[in-house]
Amino acid sequence: MKQAAFGPLRESVLAQASGAVLEIGFGTGANVPFYSSGIRSVTAIDPNPGMVSIAGSQIPNNPTLVSPVQWIIASGEALPFLSHSFDSVVSTMTLCSVPKVSVAIQEVHRVLNPGGKFLFLEHGQSPDRSVRWWQDRLTPYWKHLGDGCHLNRPMAELIQAQSWSVPSLKTLYLRGVPKPFAYFYQGCAVKKE
Repeated sequence: MKQAAFGPLRESVLAQASGAVLEIGFGTGANVPFYSSGIRSVTAIDPNPGMVSIAGSQIPNNPTLVSPVQWIIASGEALPFLSHSFDSVVSTMTLCSVPKVSVAIQEVHRVLNPGGKFLFLEHGQSPDRSVRWWQDRLTPYWKHLGDGCHLNRPMAELIQAQSWSVPSLKTLYLRGVPKPFAYFYQGCAVKKE
């Protein structure tokens, strides 16, 4: 997920983040260089404690962050925050591997302030029948190899199931990647006020 092609996609998603930000699935901290100066704070969650030391090397790579990243070991399905705690929630290449993805999206909605933004870059189910066929067949095996990653989740449908307005949703195939792994959803969902 550190391929050069992801840089511009990450940058366009993170440019929309502002205020108090929660990033779910922080992982290695690959998004840190793309946070802009409009950020008041970044709270990072990830269920894998092994990522803390890896992510720590990324955090100094962004001089625009005004406060240190607060790291919490937690799952997306049980966010340890009060309702209406964040202005922006960021998820990049995370929802594919969350076991209870609908619950995690409900949790994102809960912790966002009214008018807050859920900014996402996720891969998932292709609209092309032949690609979906491969995604459906590969997913049972890929989940074991890719730490629970599902190739065939209908991300737009899952996100739109919450009470959002979705002013921005773009889909694309990432070039240079086999199509079953390359269909991406990029967008912004706003919590209704």
